[in-house]
Amino acid sequence: MKRRTLILTIMLMVHGGVFGYGQSMGQGLVDSLKQVTTQLNDTKKLQGWSYSGITNITFSQVGILNWTAGGNSSISIIGLGMYKANYLQDNFTWNNYVELGYGLTKIGDVEFRKSDDRIIVVSQAGIAAGNTMNHSLLVDFRTQFTNGRNYTAKFDSTIGDFPLTSTFMAPAFLTTALGMELKPIKGLSILIAPLTGRTTIVANQLLSDQGAFNVVKGHTIQAFLGSLINAQIANEIFENITLNSRLNIFSPFRSPTLMVVSMENMMTMKVNSFIKVTLSLDAFYDHRIVIKRSDGTTGPSTQLKNTFGVGFGYTF
Repeated sequence: MKRRTLILTIMLMVHGGVFGYGQSMGQGLVDSLKQVTTQLNDTKKLQGWSYSGITNITFSQVGILNWTAGGNSSISIIGLGMYKANYLQDNFTWNNYVELGYGLTKIGDVEFRKSDDRIIVVSQAGIAAGNTMNHSLLVDFRTQFTNGRNYTAKFDSTIGDFPLTSTFMAPAFLTTALGMELKPIKGLSILIAPLTGRTTIVANQLLSDQGAFNVVKGHTIQAFLGSLINAQIANEIFENITLNSRLNIFSPFRSPTLMVVSMENMMTMKVNSFIKVTLSLDAFYDHRIVIKRSDGTTGPSTQLKNTFGVGFGYTF
C-alpha cells in the first residue's frame, strides 16, 4: 500500500512539472509571437510616404536718427523653407528634398536689394543592395527666383539699372548621377557615382550672348560627362540643434582636375516651438566660371555666402 502511494505521488509530481514546463513554454511562445507582430506592425508603419519640413522667417531692423557715432538704418527679411517627402516600400526608397530661400535688404536710402535667392530640388531613388548600401539614381536641380545684378559696377542708364548677372533659369544646373550609395552611420550618406551628367542652362539671351557661366556664346546649354561624389549629413548633433550639410564634387572626364565643388551647410537651433536660430554657410567653385575678384582681376574664384538670423519657424 505504501509502495503504491509513493508511486502515485511521484507520478503526480512529474505530471505537474511537465504541465508547468509546458505552460511556461507556451507563454514564452505567445510572448515571442507578440513581439514579432509588434515589430511587423512598426515596419508597416514605416512603409509608404513620410513628410517633414521647416519654414523660417527672419527679420531684422536698425533705426538711426541723429546718431553721432554714425551708421545707416537698415531692414532685412529672409525666408527659408526646407521640405522632405520620402517613400519606402520593401527594399525601394525614394527621397525628395526641396529648399527655397529668398531675402531682401535695405540699407539707408538705397532700395531693397536681394540678399538670398535659391531653388534647390533633389530627388534620389535607390534599391537596397545590403543593410548599408543602395544602388542609387540622383537628380539635382538648382536655380533662382529673380534677377541678380552687379551693384559694384557702373549704373547702366540705357536700361535704367545695374548690369544683369543672373536670373531665373540663367543659370540653372542639372546633375544626374548613377552609382552606389553608402550609409555607414545614421544620418550620413555618401553617393559614389562613376557615371554623371552635369548640364548648365542659361535661358536668357543677353547672358547667353555674353557666354556667361561657361556656355558657348549664343548657346543656352553646356553639358559635361564625369563622375560625382555626393555626401549628406542630416542629424541632431545636440539636443534641439540640427545640422544639415551637403557636399557635391563633380569631376568631368574631359579635364578631371577641373572639378566643380558645391557645399551647403545649415544649422538650426530650436529655442522654443516657434523661435529658431539659423546659421548657414554656402560655398561654390567652378574653374570655368569667370568672376571679377575684389582686387580687380578676373578669373575663377571661390564663392562664399553666409547668413545668421533669429526668427519665427514652423516645423512639421
